Order: sequence, then C-alpha cells, then structure tokens
Amino acid sequence: MDESDPQTVPLDRTYVETVLHHGREYQRYSLENGVYFAPVDEDEAYRHRLMHHVFSLLFQNRLVFPPVSALNRVLECGFGAGSWAIEVAEQHPECEVVGIDIYPNMLPETLPANLNLQVDDLNRRSTFPGNHFDLINSRLLAGGIHANGWRNYMADLFRILRPGGIVPNSI
Repeated sequence: MDESDPQTVPLDRTYVETVLHHGREYQRYSLENGVYFAPVDEDEAYRHRLMHHVFSLLFQNRLVFPPVSALNRVLECGFGAGSWAIEVAEQHPECEVVGIDIYPNMLPETLPANLNLQVDDLNRRSTFPGNHFDLINSRLLAGGIHANGWRNYMADLFRILRPGGIVPNSI
C-alpha cells in the first residue's frame, strides 16, 4: 500500500491476526465474522499459486478473455497469493491494477509498480466509484462471500464496472 495515497488508511491489525488450529494458520477476523474458513499459511499460498497455474494451462496462458482492446483499470477480487493480478500488471504496465483480499500476508516481496493491493471484506459494499473498472476478475470466491450476499456482491461489481466492461466470474 502506498502511504502517500490519500485514500490509503493504515491497516487495521484485526486483519493480520491469526490463530493456529490443527497445525494450520487461519485469519482471526475471517473466522469470527464467518467470511473465509481456509487457512492463510504458506501451504494455502502454494495452493493459490497452483490453482492459478491450472487456470493458466486451461486457458492457454490467457489472463483476460474475451480479449479487451484497452485496459485502463482492472480489479481483482480475492487476490490471494496475487498471481493473476501480478501477471496482469506485468503484461499491461500502462494499466492500473487493484487487488482486494481479506488477508494481506500471502504475497511475494516485490510487486509491479502499477499494482495496488488493498485489504477489505468483499461482503461489504465497495467504496470504488461507479463505472470505474474495465475488467473485474472474480474467481474462486465461493468460500469468501456470504451465501445470502451474492446478489449484492454481483450488483456492486456491475455498479463499479464501466459500460462495456467485463466480469469473468468463476465460483
């Protein structure tokens, strides 16, 4: 997070506190708020990277489809280990890429300059303005969105998506 960004606020310690359960590390906030029940340790980060690799093989290394002629702003919901957002930022250096996740500590040490990662609960209404993003990537979030919150979540994504933008979504 860029501390000079006027919209950046200091990270609430609540989001980084973890608990150990059966030898695995879990985010306390997620457990207490019924948000995400998967571990947040290195094994889970590896699983995230592996799933990204599977998607890359499945889609022949295409990160964005259908093809979009120009990307100015891209949002990834639930960036996990950051693989997809990092690759998009590297392949589109002119594009502003934003990633949101509930847990901030599964990332590599170095990130592209055009990638801004934020910590937030996707079960809350987005603070982004309407018509803001060209593409919103939302995949593998079944465990992170409350069962009764999907309608609001999807409506919020379409609110912040610019006209003609796309939301590839896979549960």
